[in-house]
Amino acid sequence: MKKTLMAIGLSLVLAPAAWAFAPELHNEDGKAYDYDLVCGGSTTHSHIGGHTTTSLGSGNNCTLKVQGAGSAKLAPNMKCTIKGGALSCK
Repeated sequence: MKKTLMAIGLSLVLAPAAWAFAPELHNEDGKAYDYDLVCGGSTTHSHIGGHTTTSLGSGNNCTLKVQGAGSAKLAPNMKCTIKGGALSCK
């Protein structure tokens, strides 16, 4: 009985983490952009083509820096969009 209650309690604590999705970056512009994903002391350099969407992987608690469009602190389930040369995230 004690193990069952512990398993249920652990499931309730861990379940919200499983429901969180990685942040996404959507480029509505026709041109490609280079971007950096800064997480702690690590920086990943990448790019996104025009009119495409990409997952930012485990970008939670990271900062997205899009060259020429802006930067934003990321959170789970966040959707970022480049439109008209500007970055916006919600």
